Amino acid sequence: MILSPYKVRKTMMIVSHEQRSAEPYPWRYFRSWLWLLVGSLVFAVTAAAGMAIKGSGPKIAELGVDTALAQDRNPALTALSLAIHYGLGPAGAVIIVLASCLILTVARRNLASTLTFVSVVSIGWLASEVGKRIVERLRPPSDAVQALIPEHGMDSFPSGHTAFAVALVWAFVLVVARTPRAQMVTMAVGAVFVAVVAFTRLYLGVHYPSDVIASVFIASAAILAWLPVWNNLIAHRFGTRNRTPDPVPGQLNQDGRHTEQQTAKDHP
Repeated sequence: MILSPYKVRKTMMIVSHEQRSAEPYPWRYFRSWLWLLVGSLVFAVTAAAGMAIKGSGPKIAELGVDTALAQDRNPALTALSLAIHYGLGPAGAVIIVLASCLILTVARRNLASTLTFVSVVSIGWLASEVGKRIVERLRPPSDAVQALIPEHGMDSFPSGHTAFAVALVWAFVLVVARTPRAQMVTMAVGAVFVAVVAFTRLYLGVHYPSDVIASVFIASAAILAWLPVWNNLIAHRFGTRNRTPDPVPGQLNQDGRHTEQQTAKDHP
């Protein structure tokens, strides 16, 4: 089961220098890398499920969802779906990330925050491309679902648009949101955002329901696997000194540095 970003941050919070010191260093280091194993397993299981679904051929129930949506289209939903299609496409996604990084850099004046944001979004998004290459599932038949954006490639599983939306929400929760309340609000808004994006992919007739569901697992799994790598091997290169491995994936303060590092400065 994928843990929510708030669950990941809250249940394993580093609360004090004394508690941290009481826990053996090797165990903290080992525990931080467990997230790499968890993420890798979830990714592998999801990809295997995709291959199994592909092998069994198109599901009547899944096609039924797409065809049912095609019969009830209206101009407003069509306009929204097309806007999201192009807005979260490759060019639009890059613009969104660059704009977010610019705002984050100006607001935080910290390179680590910006690079963490970019890495989280990129890993989640690229994971969907890896999943597509592994599974190679055909898109829904355009004629059957009356697709508004004809797609004929073997890249249906998972949905890249939905995966990007998931990765963007993770980045905002882990890097931008500063308090538990802000994280909860960001997750609530993000869940709606992801659901809307997923719906539009079905509405346009370019994905099966299992494609968009898998995107949540694929992107989240990749990010969970990436965070300990970032925390343990990369983050300290951007202005952080004398850090010890942080067992909390993505546990960052408002300056883009790990809570543990800041606490160590306050308690030498």
